[in-house]
Amino acid sequence: MANQLHCSVCIPTRELFSGLVHYASVPGADGSYGVLPGHEMLVATNRNGGVLTLNLDEAGNDQRQFLLYEGVAQMFNDVLTVLGRFGVDVNDIDIESVRSKAEAMREHIAELEKAEGDQHRAELETSKVRLDWYETQLDYKEKNS
Repeated sequence: MANQLHCSVCIPTRELFSGLVHYASVPGADGSYGVLPGHEMLVATNRNGGVLTLNLDEAGNDQRQFLLYEGVAQMFNDVLTVLGRFGVDVNDIDIESVRSKAEAMREHIAELEKAEGDQHRAELETSKVRLDWYETQLDYKEKNS
């Protein structure tokens, strides 16, 4: 295992990936950085809309990529843990489904903006974040199709 490290990629609702990798390119808030086995301990924030790339083989021919929204990464004892507020394997983004969800969320936000009260304001802010996540996925697919 000397040339591999364990990596877990998780969001609050589930684990997106868990396994051994040879290299990870992590989308840090101040720029992407590489992680190899033996990397120094770290805790860092993720960039919104950044792509985490995991090399499953030494040559980098077998990769997995995850689009992330917010979150943090931690490296400790050859274990890389990447947590996102939202995240998805880039191959699993269903553009039509995301477009539909974004449109429904825009309508929901328009209704909430007319409502009054603390509960509605809190839901409005949460809904805006979710809409931003949908738009992040749409932007990614547009730029990478």
